[in-house]
Amino acid sequence: MTVLLVLVFVIWSNAFTAIKYLREVLSPIQLVLARFLPAAVFCLAYLLAVPSRRKESLAILKRSPFGLIAMGLSGVAGYNFFLFLGQSEVKPGAAALLTTLSPLFTLLGAMVFLKERVPLRRILGILIAFAGLYIVVRWGKVGLGHVTGVSHAELRYILITALAPLCWTIYTILGKKVLGKTSAMTVTYLTIIIGTLPFLGAAGRPFFKAVASLTPLHWAALAYLTVLCTLVGFWIWFAALKSLPATLVASFIYLNPPFAALFGSLLFNEEVTGLFIIGAAVLLFGLWLAQGVKQK
Repeated sequence: MTVLLVLVFVIWSNAFTAIKYLREVLSPIQLVLARFLPAAVFCLAYLLAVPSRRKESLAILKRSPFGLIAMGLSGVAGYNFFLFLGQSEVKPGAAALLTTLSPLFTLLGAMVFLKERVPLRRILGILIAFAGLYIVVRWGKVGLGHVTGVSHAELRYILITALAPLCWTIYTILGKKVLGKTSAMTVTYLTIIIGTLPFLGAAGRPFFKAVASLTPLHWAALAYLTVLCTLVGFWIWFAALKSLPATLVASFIYLNPPFAALFGSLLFNEEVTGLFIIGAAVLLFGLWLAQGVKQK
C-alpha cells in the first residue's frame, strides 16, 4: 500500500502544472466541471451496470447519506474549486506548499473526531517533514524559478488556496468513518458523482464554447486530471484509508512539491539545487518517523 501511495503522489504532484495550464482557458467552475463530469458519468454507469456495486451503493446511501454528501461537497467540490480559484494568482509550487497543511489538519481532526491515538514519534515526524518541505519550496527552486514563498501573491488568494487542504482533511476524516466494510471503489465513485452535481448548472453555452477551444495539449492535461488524478488517484487514496491511520496516509502529501521539482528537472531541465536535496532528505526522514510506529 505504501508503494501505491507514493505512486498516487507521483501522479498528483504534476496536477498543479496541469491546473495552471488549463486555468488559462477555463474558469474555476468550468475546470471542475470539465474534470469531473466525464468521471461522474463513467462512475454512474459503472455502479449501475455491475449488480454487486449497485447493491453496495444503495446500502451505503441508506447507511451514511449525509456522510457521503459531505464527502462529495468537501473532497470533490470544495477542494478543487478552492484550489483552482487560488491558482489564479498562486504559483503551482506555492499551491503545493499550501496543500501540505492537510496532514496537520488531519492530525487534529483524527485526534478529535476519530479518537485516533497519535504517538509522539508520528507527530514529530510530520513536523520534521513539514520543515524539510519548507526548505525545498523556499530555497530549492521548485517549479517556476525561485519560489520564495507565497508572500508575493495576494493574501485573499493565499487564504482561498488554504481552504483546499481544509476541505481535503474533512474528506479524509469522513472517508475513514464512512468506509467501514464498504469497497473503496464504491465510496470513491459515489463521492465523485455527488461532488459533481453542484456544478451542473455551469454546463451551458459558455462552458461548451470554452471546452471547444481547448488545444490538444489542453485535452491531454484534462485527461490527466480526469483519469489518473481522479479515477485512479481517489481509489488508491480510499484503499489506503481503509487499511492505514488517517494521519499516516495524509502525511504522504509532503511528497507533492519534491516530486513536482524532480519531474520538472527530468522533463523540462529545471535546476535541482543542493538545498533541494537537503530539504528532500529532511522530508523523507520525517516521513520515515511518521510511518515508523507499529499499528496495534
